[in-house]
Amino acid sequence: MRRKTGIVLTALIMACSVTACQGAVSTITKNVIESNKADKTDDNAAAPETPESTETESELSSDEQEEQEQELYNSYIEVNNFMLGRVSDSLERYFYYVDIEQEEFALLDADSDYYDCYSLSEYDIKEVENAYAGASGKGEKTALDESYLKLYPSLSKVIATLNEIELYTDMKSYLDDDYQKAKEYHTALMGALVEYVDASDVFMAELDIVAAERQEKAYEQMKEEGLEVFYAMNRVLDIAGDIETELYEQGVWDDNILDMDLEKIQPLYDEFVTYVDALLEYDKDEEKLAAEGISKYGWWDSFIRDLKDTKVSLTEVLQKVKDGEELDYHDTLITQMAGRCSLTSFDAGLSSLINDYNNMISVG
Repeated sequence: MRRKTGIVLTALIMACSVTACQGAVSTITKNVIESNKADKTDDNAAAPETPESTETESELSSDEQEEQEQELYNSYIEVNNFMLGRVSDSLERYFYYVDIEQEEFALLDADSDYYDCYSLSEYDIKEVENAYAGASGKGEKTALDESYLKLYPSLSKVIATLNEIELYTDMKSYLDDDYQKAKEYHTALMGALVEYVDASDVFMAELDIVAAERQEKAYEQMKEEGLEVFYAMNRVLDIAGDIETELYEQGVWDDNILDMDLEKIQPLYDEFVTYVDALLEYDKDEEKLAAEGISKYGWWDSFIRDLKDTKVSLTEVLQKVKDGEELDYHDTLITQMAGRCSLTSFDAGLSSLINDYNNMISVG
């Protein structure tokens, strides 16, 4: 039975490419921060301690160096997803209540006495620190390493400040001190974000470059080893991610599907369908699946089911666009349901596919 070598790498790349369209911070946050770059202020929240660097690579074998490099890359992926996920969500939550356009702390609703943000877990913070230790400990640093080392100080300050704010608001301490600490934390957060916005953009751009290189390498390895099913699975996920990225760049979602540039989406869709059809054919060949270490049942079965639903969602949306029709009330009702005619359903389906894939390879 053939083993699934190199597949975890590709799964991690997928996690990066799919989430990349969300943006490092919310658009409104980014726009306002960039307009205030000249007004950087000192921060008052303590950042996490800088972790000690790891040992140098000089005495490591080539295999050990590759393993170390892979671990660092995996940490970068985890940090990337943390920034795009929980950090971004926490910032958006904070600025849901706090006026981002004011240099000093001010609630958007002057009659309200409530605001908060989301906490950031010790697990994710540790991953941020592990990535820093790995990057700083390398003798010969890549552009990606350098970009992360420049990002780390501002990322750490953003994390520390958000956690200070979360504790402060959770304890309702702003009612005790009449928002005095709130003002300090706001100044610290805005100062950190000035650096964070640019540094995160550079880091993510460098990560995209490395991810693309590693993806191509993984594809070549799959071809060489005859892993045709895994190749098709990765290709279908990759192309679906490209479709999401293109939709994001066009500014198109459920409420404005007729703004879609079909000339750019259609070729991606056609390629997506080609691999969907190939996987449906592989689904009929239990011997071929077994040769690549795939059980016909379990996560593969879930992958195929979600694949069909994801394809249906996208197909129906594109047909609406071709017919010049917006999504109607029925289409947008419970849009996250599998197989519905909506881009939200397509997005949910892709997330399910990635989850199926990662579970499939984790048990193989």
